[in-house]
Amino acid sequence: MKVTQYLAEFPSKSALVVGDLMLDEYIFGSASRISQEAPVIVVKQDRVSSVPGGAANVAMNLMALGANTGVVGVIGDDSAADSLEAALQLSGVSPVEVFRDASRPTTRKTRVIANHSHQVLRIDVEEETPIDPAMIEALVQRVKETMKGRDVLLLSDYQKGAIPGPVIERIIALGKELGVPVVANAKPDSAHFYRGADVVSLNRFEATSAMGMLKPIDDADAVDIAKRLREKLDISSLVITLGASGMVVANDKEALSVPAIRVEVYDEAGAGDTVIATLALCATFGPLGEDALRLASHTAASVVRKVGVAVPSAEDLQQIGQVFR
Repeated sequence: MKVTQYLAEFPSKSALVVGDLMLDEYIFGSASRISQEAPVIVVKQDRVSSVPGGAANVAMNLMALGANTGVVGVIGDDSAADSLEAALQLSGVSPVEVFRDASRPTTRKTRVIANHSHQVLRIDVEEETPIDPAMIEALVQRVKETMKGRDVLLLSDYQKGAIPGPVIERIIALGKELGVPVVANAKPDSAHFYRGADVVSLNRFEATSAMGMLKPIDDADAVDIAKRLREKLDISSLVITLGASGMVVANDKEALSVPAIRVEVYDEAGAGDTVIATLALCATFGPLGEDALRLASHTAASVVRKVGVAVPSAEDLQQIGQVFR
């Protein structure tokens, strides 16, 4: 299927995201001196902002690509949860099905950005302990109710406890039962739980760890590693993203690679979310081929040009479409 066809058809698709919902906070300021108290940069704060992150950013990317999108997840019962839930609802994500758990904080990443684009510090607030059995049952039941009528279900796994192994396995089984493809951005320690998934994406270092290798995967070996990892995990399509070297995919029909789009990179944060959102919508049309990867490379390039976690704009998608006309 051609890139322009994907872009034209995305607005007809409906997706559900389940995973580790986060809030990404930014403190913007200017740095002009070193502190007298310690050898650290002093940043004079100008403004503060926050945007949905993690699985919530995946949902925002799906919305930006035109798909009707809902989310299911677990967050804390705090001010960050209030901000995250409000931002998702304001964006048009529907439904926003979140369970509040007062025993854990809402996962929050606070980045200090100096002089417009230079990240000098990141502070993480998180609880990686898996959600308790009662919450697991409630979450799976809500997913079962919400995924009916969806074209794709996307598991966004950052290993922050919201989708432990039993949740992953049960959701994949639900997907098979309902005939809904399940796509995931996984982590090495949880990758074996994704057996039977339709698409799983790992970056170079995650794939290296999942294979039990010590040396990072070379570009020349990436296609072969993708084939072997696909067989090891028993997944229909296995994607490995290689940063500036592009990405590869292995499925039951072929294994291929595409180069990255050369752009000036300001911030790579969230690029993986854009890739998996793009590939998830492409997967609703069948096995991932070269054009699906090429489109994902372009959408990812559009967000790394921007400071902070971002999504493709309507103008970005229009420009991508023009490239492939």
